[in-house]
Amino acid sequence: MTARAPGRPRALRVAGSAVVSGFFFLEGACASGQAPGASSNPEPRAGAATSPASPFKEIPSSVLAAYDAGRSRAWDPARRFKALFRAEASPKVGAIGRGWLSVWWDGASGTLEWRASAPIAGAGNGGVLRMKQRGDAAAGDKTPLLSARLSAPDLIACILGTPDAAPSPSTALDDQGRVVEMRFPNGEVVKFQPGEGVPRRIEANGPDGRAVLRLETFGEWPAGEEVPSP
Repeated sequence: MTARAPGRPRALRVAGSAVVSGFFFLEGACASGQAPGASSNPEPRAGAATSPASPFKEIPSSVLAAYDAGRSRAWDPARRFKALFRAEASPKVGAIGRGWLSVWWDGASGTLEWRASAPIAGAGNGGVLRMKQRGDAAAGDKTPLLSARLSAPDLIACILGTPDAAPSPSTALDDQGRVVEMRFPNGEVVKFQPGEGVPRRIEANGPDGRAVLRLETFGEWPAGEEVPSP
């Protein structure tokens, strides 16, 4: 199924104190860490309801509820999907790399398998990222795609389009409760074009360069269908 590009969302900066997930650069230019401080918060729409028990009083409760529902769908243990992205990596030093990135996600095991084409793949063209338990910062297999500073949950969360946690000060949501931006303390900014299933576009910008993934196809991953060998 070919992805459609939705209209540009209006971002809302949210407050809070949870840890968010990061993104990777396909040429190894990446970083992750705790969220920095929030920017100034927008005023709520006139008449918009807010939750009196919530710290996010400047964001309508309906937006927060939509975010939580989307997060639950994305991280549902019963969820299995496969997706193909067009990938482009633009390091500050070196040639631009273009290719393809395929991913297979199994929510029950918390496992993301990936395959990449040359020159995106670097020294290898496939690997497995794992999460030991939902919410853990457990590191998965390290691959040529990743920096030593990036954990497996960081990458998985960006492919899924949302962290498995409450929104943090560095998380921006649109008016439908979808994540459109995450910021990190070392200067990395990850922007998302939300879509059904996974983001239609994922862009990471940082001190070492820029990486962009554009969704080409997305669908269910039937039980019993094997991932191609690297």
